[in-house]
Amino acid sequence: MPQLLPLLYRIHQILPITEETNLCFDNDHSVKKLNEQFRGKNKPTNVLTFELPAGGMVGGDIVFALQTIQNEARQNKRPFMHHLAHLIIHGLLHLRGYDHIYVNEAKEMEMREALLLQKLNIPNPWKLHPLRSI
Repeated sequence: MPQLLPLLYRIHQILPITEETNLCFDNDHSVKKLNEQFRGKNKPTNVLTFELPAGGMVGGDIVFALQTIQNEARQNKRPFMHHLAHLIIHGLLHLRGYDHIYVNEAKEMEMREALLLQKLNIPNPWKLHPLRSI
């Protein structure tokens, strides 16, 4: 993915990626195992976020399932890099305390995602699929 570094640089300009943050791009099989181990869900998911233990630092691990992300982008007729940018921002927001368990939290997180994506000239993904849990 030669476009990844320029994308990460652009995201870092609007939502700094701390040195305590690790991004891992993996396959569905590995992410499915992690999803089952940590969330009790025996299926792959597009992104998993693991925060650092409390201590004031913003950071952690964000794991992306590339096959799932490619399939979702294709199904939703979105460019892969747009969808990936959305999910990177989504994971980074989780590391900053955002969540989408409750409707009001989801709305706030979606608004923040849309504003950040707009700064990257990426269309709002929620216009077509409002309050769809990631």
